[in-house]
Amino acid sequence: MPKLRKRLLLDEWVILAPERADRPRHLDLSLSSAKADTCPFCPENEAITPPTIASWRSEEFAEEPWAVRAIPNKFPALRVEEPVQPHSDRLYESIGGVGAHEVIIESPHHDTSWESLSATHLALILGAWRQRMTDLRGDRRLRCAMLFKNHGARAGATLAHVHSQLIALPLVPSGLQAELDGAREYFKDTGRCAICDMLKRERQSGERLVIENDAAVAVAPYASRTPFEIWILPRDHHGDFMAADPSLVAGIAELIEKLLPLWSEAIGPVAYNLVLHCLPFDLLDEPYYHWHLELLPRTGQVAGFEWSSNIYINPTPSEVAARHLRNLASRR
Repeated sequence: MPKLRKRLLLDEWVILAPERADRPRHLDLSLSSAKADTCPFCPENEAITPPTIASWRSEEFAEEPWAVRAIPNKFPALRVEEPVQPHSDRLYESIGGVGAHEVIIESPHHDTSWESLSATHLALILGAWRQRMTDLRGDRRLRCAMLFKNHGARAGATLAHVHSQLIALPLVPSGLQAELDGAREYFKDTGRCAICDMLKRERQSGERLVIENDAAVAVAPYASRTPFEIWILPRDHHGDFMAADPSLVAGIAELIEKLLPLWSEAIGPVAYNLVLHCLPFDLLDEPYYHWHLELLPRTGQVAGFEWSSNIYINPTPSEVAARHLRNLASRR
């Protein structure tokens, strides 16, 4: 039975999820040419996964029963069936492990990755994210959804088949809350969205700009946590990811399709985490926040200092990484 426990003296929570210990671990993520007959995410292996929540078809994979498929995580961190059951004895605080944990299987083909998928298919994946978040928003017990992708063993992936995950929570995590608080304070002081101002400055200077199109911009953030960290953001202000129109989704997908080969050329095959940062369900009309994707390559080692201080040490300035990626893009 999952449960959320609050850390002593901190506005931070830990999910206790015993079932996660039973996850399968196909840790050879080299994407071998042979189809993994035992892979639970491959077509014709649907019987060994929980029932499909939703699926999407496409002309690109017309010969397959589905192109993208969403299922409940077989080893969930949180469950929709759990009661809230808050508990506090002044020192310790917990609530029941209510929430949702889903897997979005992003291709029917076992031997693939985002780098080999078309922009059209990447847009289909982003559209699936939007639909699943919109559906979970209808559960009034849930306050926000965290959508993330772990690629490679060093980034936390335990299965090679291309996929992402969605966890909906009955609370707003402290990391997101701190980001929202900072955005709200900036808006209060200036009347403007901080991320919009950041985008304006980066597009004017071009110093940390990587690539852009009419819909979206890819930049190396000013304080990158690791070498070649990239943010992808809507060019115009958008607070609600679930309300993103097809042209914006297509533009984001186009940038991802162009960016990942540049990444591979610059730093080689690398594990990475991708996280969607967006507003909680009850704040979707607030004007101070701008949703975006953060891509964090696992090029270094997170060790004791980082864990104890939550301060990352990055040997490659954002300006250097962005310039190198721009140079690679100009040769294509």
